[in-house]
Amino acid sequence: MPLEFKPKLEKILELLLHLAHIRPNADKYQVVKFFYLADREHLNRYGRPITCDAYYALPFGPVASNAMDLVEGDKYTMRKIGIDDLPFKTEVVIVDGKPITYIREPLRDVNFDLFSKSDIKVFNAIIEKFRDKSFDELFDLTHEHFAYKRAWGFKKPGARRSPMRYEDMIEDADRRAAILEDIAPVALHLE
Repeated sequence: MPLEFKPKLEKILELLLHLAHIRPNADKYQVVKFFYLADREHLNRYGRPITCDAYYALPFGPVASNAMDLVEGDKYTMRKIGIDDLPFKTEVVIVDGKPITYIREPLRDVNFDLFSKSDIKVFNAIIEKFRDKSFDELFDLTHEHFAYKRAWGFKKPGARRSPMRYEDMIEDADRRAAILEDIAPVALHLE
């Protein structure tokens, strides 16, 4: 049975805001890699991801789809959360002819009540460890992960992305089996 989670949009939004506080000027590529690395790490340590975002393998690596949509100001995703405006400033900068969105500064405090202590501990540790990594370093790192390789390997011809599976983010086979047995039947209902 696969690990299927319902994305926690409020947590995704608040982690983006937290990122604006602790690592302003992160670009959208860094943001989606930070989220992936944090969810992957928390899943391996504690048996559940932080955000439960939907991940896809794209040419530049794993993408946290809802986090990306929010950073880019996607109105549909914002409506699903019930907001008209983001709680942080963004800026679109043209780099090599392509628009890149950056998180700039927070506009309010973070609602930490949504998170466990382990959520914030792991997220902060990931930011500390990878905050200054270049695009190429994050690209190389995440392209080596089994979950990315497997998803990209199963990409349908002509598709530009392929869904990633949470169970593939757990590289230790015994740990994977234990987590799947423990939470797979109820993963969609976790709060």
